[in-house]
Amino acid sequence: MRTDRIAAVLLAAGESARFGDDDKLMAAIRGKPMVAHVLETVASMAFAEMVAVARPIALAPVIHRKLERRGYTILVNDRPQDGIAASIAMAVEHLMPMRRVRGILLCLADMPDVPQTHYNRICLAAEDIRSVVASTDGFSSSAPAFIGRKHFPELQALRGDQGPRALLSHGVQVETSGAMLHDVNEPQDLPDWRPPSPPPE
Repeated sequence: MRTDRIAAVLLAAGESARFGDDDKLMAAIRGKPMVAHVLETVASMAFAEMVAVARPIALAPVIHRKLERRGYTILVNDRPQDGIAASIAMAVEHLMPMRRVRGILLCLADMPDVPQTHYNRICLAAEDIRSVVASTDGFSSSAPAFIGRKHFPELQALRGDQGPRALLSHGVQVETSGAMLHDVNEPQDLPDWRPPSPPPE
């Protein structure tokens, strides 16, 4: 499917509980915040719409500015504790009236190593509004993923932090390396992370 029939949905509202007190999306990777890698790659493609679900601006001012500069419509999730499903449902509700949108490309802000070529492969594997196309490392299904418009009601009914995992597991699988699909949950997941030095004796 052509990208001009697809809405990119960037999920960037998580609590990052396992990362500690810092905002993991602002962690520096290759000279810029983690979130910048994803939002810039997605923005370089010709999507029908670009929607980002983020935390309130007071909690993520830099992220809001970067999203605005790149032309994203920002939806604020005031209850990130409700899990990824709430963010997805919020985005789908926003996009539902836009009939030209034939499906969504789900992108995660904590997956900084996904290249444009892989996003393109996912979109090209989608045939119509019934399509579901997931990424896989050969073991499990994950985002980035395309979900066609026919499944929007199912996405709106999701609850908790599992997201559309069951739906993705039954879709077309586009395989790539596990390194490319690596997501950052803890500080040690960062490519430049080093364990803290032991205190001097």
